[in-house]
Amino acid sequence: MKRIVFYIVLSSMMSSIISIAAYKQYYKETSTSFPTYNNYKSKTESSENSSLVSSAGLPDFTRVVDKTIYAVVNVRNYSSNNSQFDPFDFFFGFPDDFGGGGREKKHQKNNNDMPGLHGSGVIISPDGYIVTNNHVVKYAERIEVTLSDQKTYRAKLIGKDPSTDIALLKINDKNLPFIYFSDSNKVQVGEWVLAIGNPFDLNSTVTAGIISAKNRNLGILRGETPSAIESFFQTDAAVNPGNSGGALVNTNGELIGINTAISSSSGNFIGYSFAAPSNLVAKVVKDIKKYGSVQRAYLGIKGIDLSKIEYIKYYNKETNQNIKPQKGFLIAEVFEKSGAYDAGLRKGDIIKNIDGKPIQNIADLSFIIGTKYPGNKIKVNVIRNGENKTFNVILKDIQGRIKIRTKEEISPSELLGATFEYMTQDYKKDFGIDYGIIIKEIKEGGRLSSIGMEEGDIILSINGEKMKKPSDVDRILKRYSGDVTIKSLKQDGQVYIAGFEMD
Repeated sequence: MKRIVFYIVLSSMMSSIISIAAYKQYYKETSTSFPTYNNYKSKTESSENSSLVSSAGLPDFTRVVDKTIYAVVNVRNYSSNNSQFDPFDFFFGFPDDFGGGGREKKHQKNNNDMPGLHGSGVIISPDGYIVTNNHVVKYAERIEVTLSDQKTYRAKLIGKDPSTDIALLKINDKNLPFIYFSDSNKVQVGEWVLAIGNPFDLNSTVTAGIISAKNRNLGILRGETPSAIESFFQTDAAVNPGNSGGALVNTNGELIGINTAISSSSGNFIGYSFAAPSNLVAKVVKDIKKYGSVQRAYLGIKGIDLSKIEYIKYYNKETNQNIKPQKGFLIAEVFEKSGAYDAGLRKGDIIKNIDGKPIQNIADLSFIIGTKYPGNKIKVNVIRNGENKTFNVILKDIQGRIKIRTKEEISPSELLGATFEYMTQDYKKDFGIDYGIIIKEIKEGGRLSSIGMEEGDIILSINGEKMKKPSDVDRILKRYSGDVTIKSLKQDGQVYIAGFEMD
């Protein structure tokens, strides 16, 4: 029993399989307008600094605000599934009925003409691509975007990635104001930043602060997916509910992050906020647009962040070892047939750097692996039994492949993020139906999980066509583009109808 408890606790301490994909390769590819990168200018240039100081000698951000504020939008989530209060609302958005006594039933129907959640988004191209947080649009049946001039659009969800809490939207218009991406690797602790968003539905709100720290891992996304990637900027710019998905910009007016979370017990700002770095955001949205899903590479290990003293103490006690707190990442498990396994990495190795970049904690490791694609090669330097060793690793995807998959290679079932199975005759009899298929397994980040469907739910029809066997899903949706409507039965017998758009 003690050993079972140990593995449960150790599992909670360990990071998930390390993941994410490639910024370096992204820069090598050309793009006309999506996403667009400005030439990053040094903060020491006098032309930039002169406009940041008022006649009174105080910081003046009016030029930066005028350059960026019109590209930050209000994002409203209309969904009948928003009837359950989510504690992450405090972090990622602002529920319209906040303070209204909570919500009672997870699948209780709600009038989807009323938004259950709203947050912020950033226009990143003149033709209407918008980046926001996954939580802002979670379970959305309809998404509405309002610009600073109060012009409103219905937005299309292009894709989302729960691992990074990033989603990509699209509105139909041209010549829209947008914000250039900047290289977040060049951001320094102590530099000025501005947070722009819609806290408490107060449109076009700007706050200022500095970068307080980099590469923060908070553990807030692990409930969404086991392969969560957290390497946040920490800033003291005030961010409140509703700011989620908004812009964090530098003094050049360039996007360096997407505001994602706050550190608070009350749900309101108390001194620190956190933003996903722009390099990671750019990679995610580029993959979604080009491939239909994020092309994630995995090292194929689990382990312990050696900067966490309490984890090390527990690990040493249970394994009779004497590992000291230090910079680095201790490998506690290597998965068979992974890139790490093939290269010869072992349990007990301490990763010190990757491609010459130091690994101080799990945030460093997840971000660096997150800047690679399946098939990319990396050099991993470890300490093994007191000796330095270097290994050449070829990264793989979660299925062990070493190639990027195109949209055409991904089946509709994969995009839905689910596997299906036949209903037995007894099951049909229990529910009083003679057709339908059961969701056997569902993955976070797929279209079905994003609209509130769960394992065990029965899909009755897709776009009005009855489901009789699992292969019907791919048959109906193969090469389909447009609105998808799914009618299902929840396990309590409740009829549930939801939909999404599919390219």
